Amino acid sequence: MQYHPKLKKAMEQIKEILKEHDIAAYVVLHTPGYREYLNHISPSYSCAKFEGDSAVRVRAKLEDYGGDAKIRNQKLADTVNMVSHFTDAISRDALNYIQLTEQLEEITGATHTPGSDTSHNAQNN
Repeated sequence: MQYHPKLKKAMEQIKEILKEHDIAAYVVLHTPGYREYLNHISPSYSCAKFEGDSAVRVRAKLEDYGGDAKIRNQKLADTVNMVSHFTDAISRDALNYIQLTEQLEEITGATHTPGSDTSHNAQNN
């Protein structure tokens, strides 16, 4: 898969920041002809993680937490909160970007050319 070195370097720095601050993120980076994204849903407070390219595993069994219902319930609540916040922001922004794209194409007559679309995880495996 092709990627742009500048985006790869920037994404590595972003991943380090996420790890250092123990936070989740959905990140899209762009330079003409290339985009790279990272969907990081596995900080310590989350019980969700990606398995493969798109399957999500949620650790929700009591035995996953040594029988401690309080810890399990808190991680589930924090995970639902994270996913809800992501959903609200991503869906709102997606609708705005769709409208902006349509307006720009109509006004300028310009269209985008397909670029390289790889997730940061996929290109580094």
